[in-house]
Amino acid sequence: MIENPFVPLTFIAGPAILTNACAILQNSATMRYTMAVTQWREFRAAIAAGDHSLSGLYSDADAALILAERRIRLLLRGLNLVYLAVGLFAAAALLGLAGAVLAASQAAHQVPVWLVVGGGASGVLALAAGTAMFIGESRCARSLLELQLRHAQATREPLIRAYATVE
Repeated sequence: MIENPFVPLTFIAGPAILTNACAILQNSATMRYTMAVTQWREFRAAIAAGDHSLSGLYSDADAALILAERRIRLLLRGLNLVYLAVGLFAAAALLGLAGAVLAASQAAHQVPVWLVVGGGASGVLALAAGTAMFIGESRCARSLLELQLRHAQATREPLIRAYATVE
């Protein structure tokens, strides 16, 4: 394995690259989480004030609130899974590096390859599960937009008909 320098490099670079990809995914998910929490707080404030502004924006205000809460839960679960994936990828990269150094020095104790591969594979599973959570959150956001669109179409149609009868 030492004769080919790309083998130990793969065990180090692969998890390191995946760690960077997770960091980018974390950043975008954190921004989405911040916006989702802000939206949820605005919904809760409107309900507490009793001003019925949600009914003026969404065809079903209760469904909009449920979707907003679900978005936050999905984003939190997804972020936790991505954090786990980052930790697993970092551990796999460090174990790969330690294994390459120990193998090069022909030390008596070596890092088992299955440990490095298992850590990386577990990271991939955590990343896939986190991505599934983010897909679910995107569906909630799309459903919120559809509720707004339905409301906009329902309130605009009478105006369009009234305008058509004037002409």
